[in-house]
Amino acid sequence: MNARRPWAVVLAAVLLAACGEKAAPTPIVHDAYVWQRRWQPALAAALRDAADLVGAWRILAAEVDRQGRWQPIAVDRAAIAASHRPAIPVVRIAAPLATLDRAALMADLVALRGDWPTSTTLEIDHDCGTRQLADYARFLVTLRRALPSGQRLSLTVLPDWLGARELDGLLATVDEAVLQVHSLDKPAYRLFDAASARAWTAGLARRTDKPFRVALPNYGSRLVLDGRGRIAAVESEVPWAAERVGEVPREGRELFAAPASVSAFLRWLEKNAPRHLAGVVWFRLPLAGDQRAWTPATWRAVITHREKPVRLTGELQPGDRPGQQVVVLQNQGAMDGPLPAALIVKAPCRGIAGTNGYVLERESDDSVFLRSQQALLRAGDQVIVGLVECSSGSGRVQIDE
Repeated sequence: MNARRPWAVVLAAVLLAACGEKAAPTPIVHDAYVWQRRWQPALAAALRDAADLVGAWRILAAEVDRQGRWQPIAVDRAAIAASHRPAIPVVRIAAPLATLDRAALMADLVALRGDWPTSTTLEIDHDCGTRQLADYARFLVTLRRALPSGQRLSLTVLPDWLGARELDGLLATVDEAVLQVHSLDKPAYRLFDAASARAWTAGLARRTDKPFRVALPNYGSRLVLDGRGRIAAVESEVPWAAERVGEVPREGRELFAAPASVSAFLRWLEKNAPRHLAGVVWFRLPLAGDQRAWTPATWRAVITHREKPVRLTGELQPGDRPGQQVVVLQNQGAMDGPLPAALIVKAPCRGIAGTNGYVLERESDDSVFLRSQQALLRAGDQVIVGLVECSSGSGRVQIDE
């Protein structure tokens, strides 16, 4: 009996260690949407430089615009082949299905599928209303019958659909789904909320027994508002013009997905991967110089767990007139970061006006500029946020997070 005791001790130690050991994070497969409608050299370079990060590209291959017109995208097949990564064609349907010639649309989809002989999957991106989900399911059933045998079908899923009974029938028509957890939250004017994303992901996991992915944002948008504060347009793929931000109340609003917030959700996903989770899909592949997306370095750092602290600095630079200086905010780090909540310009300078998302809250020896709306300052960029008057010498800028 004494001879067995050491083995019992060893076994107990092993069990205790196993109980106390935390589960290793689940490796996540990362795909990326290539959503650009014009293929330029910068896009080919981005595919080449980011190929080691992704499992597959999901490429916007055609679009049905709001008027119902079929618009194929001129894709650079050589750039895709050079990346040595598989490509999945995606068709964006912006018009309601009820307004379309379905026979013509079906013929276009089958023809497009023939243009991608090496792809085993076709993805449909259609943001239909919840009441139209049953009709959407019937459309996908007909599409599957028209496609070659063995062709996989994928579709994007909106969070609004998770409460609809018709979602079960829709999911039954496809082989996989991509849950879009980034969307325009009108009351809060935001693109991404980690708590909502966790709830939506868990909700879809309870509804499906098929593989699904989660679409994560790494981009920003500008809301164009009318005189009544209603959304007139959403700009997501046009250059960011800093001078337009915050100059006229409610004329426009910059939205963005903060790298830290998306990274925290990704880490949660790795540690709490729900059943059937097949990976994530990033919207969208960032390009060098793309002001509407994270820098490629920030995107890579988030995926590879190599985030670094954001380094924001403020300084005064000569203005247009003697005695006037501009308040400049700079991001000197390797990671994109949100604008700070406040900037304080110390004496002997007094504030005159704020701009680009900042307002002059207090004009005194310590002038305070407060952030009036959030925005993302990309690594290596700078923005003018205020104007001050310095009667003697120059003051200094203090950042208040």
